[in-house]
Amino acid sequence: MQVFQNILVNLNLKKSNELSFPFLDYGFLYGYGLFESIRVINGKTFLVNEHLNRLRKGSIILDIPFVYDNDQLIESINNLIESNNKADAILNIYLTPGDRHLDPTRLKEIKDPLFLAVMRPRPKYEPSQRITLDIRQESFQKTQLDRFKTLSWMKNVLEKKLTIQEDDVLLYNQNHQILEASSANVFFVKGEKVITPKSSVVLAGITRAYLLSNQSKFDYEIVQEEVTLNDLEYFDEIFLTNALKGIILVQGLTGYQLKSKSISEKIQEKYIQIINSL
Repeated sequence: MQVFQNILVNLNLKKSNELSFPFLDYGFLYGYGLFESIRVINGKTFLVNEHLNRLRKGSIILDIPFVYDNDQLIESINNLIESNNKADAILNIYLTPGDRHLDPTRLKEIKDPLFLAVMRPRPKYEPSQRITLDIRQESFQKTQLDRFKTLSWMKNVLEKKLTIQEDDVLLYNQNHQILEASSANVFFVKGEKVITPKSSVVLAGITRAYLLSNQSKFDYEIVQEEVTLNDLEYFDEIFLTNALKGIILVQGLTGYQLKSKSISEKIQEKYIQIINSL
């Protein structure tokens, strides 16, 4: 996937061909860093403060200096979007400790962290498209660190790669607690109630949080609760959420029958109205 011509390097606008390969960067060498993927719609970023705040929280845990405030970042991001003249795109931002020292163990001396922002084309995706889900126990056990969007995204990639026939996979842990899909949070519909699994090891998705904190806009009760394998047979509908696709409709789950579609469709329709009003 191509990167658009202009990029941000530590808030400085540059041409993408001016960026040299990061041979010594901690992010490339060790997966030590964070990233965010943000939707650009009508030339504007959606929920950019929420993405930046999550990046900032992660930087504290990973002990990576993050020296810019949100106002500085948003101004620079807006300049980047304007310079690339792309109204509908993906904005990726990355934060790493920068280049390693000759002695890679000297991590306490991080003085030149790297903040990088690039824009890419957004793949075409029809909201009406419905996906199918496999279901299995996670192949790579999640930990507290998986709550953060680190550059080490290998677990998610491999879980998706292990899914052969279906579009994605619904993962559960050794205690049969439902977690998430390979690259999206999951929601279940039971009657008029919408439930997303409560977990201490699942990435706190931005779209997921938006639904939870804006229930009144969607006209349904939306809550976090523990969900187990035994609960699945009682749910009427399933949908997924992520920042780039928004609400993802689910057609089927291996071994289970979904009884309806209407509430997922209504939530998706309202979500699309919200983002198109930017």
